[in-house]
Amino acid sequence: MWDGFNKRKFPRLNLRCELILSGQRASTQIVHTQTENVGAGGICVLLDQPLERFSAVSLRLELDPHLPWIDCAGKVVWSVPSQEASSKKKAFDTGIEFVNLQPAQQDLIRHYVGARLEAEESLS
Repeated sequence: MWDGFNKRKFPRLNLRCELILSGQRASTQIVHTQTENVGAGGICVLLDQPLERFSAVSLRLELDPHLPWIDCAGKVVWSVPSQEASSKKKAFDTGIEFVNLQPAQQDLIRHYVGARLEAEESLS
């Protein structure tokens, strides 16, 4: 995963969860994938193809099977070739910022990420 400057204002949780990603244009395919990490401001996801920077996408994110899906728009803020040495397949780490996330959904993500981070810290 890309390890660039951390300019985020929301903590991130390394979490693999179900994501359905589609472009705003009708010709864009729907991609079913998993996230690399999640925060209240956005996600990082590993994709087979790069997405154009600042392009608009639609997101459907499942944090946990016991929680409602998060549906919102997103904006691609970066996309870089993956540094995954274990795979010879071409991949791109992609950062997507949530655009129109409802306050209740942002609170749900913030609470979920915070609780999981606290649980991880208490185990170490």
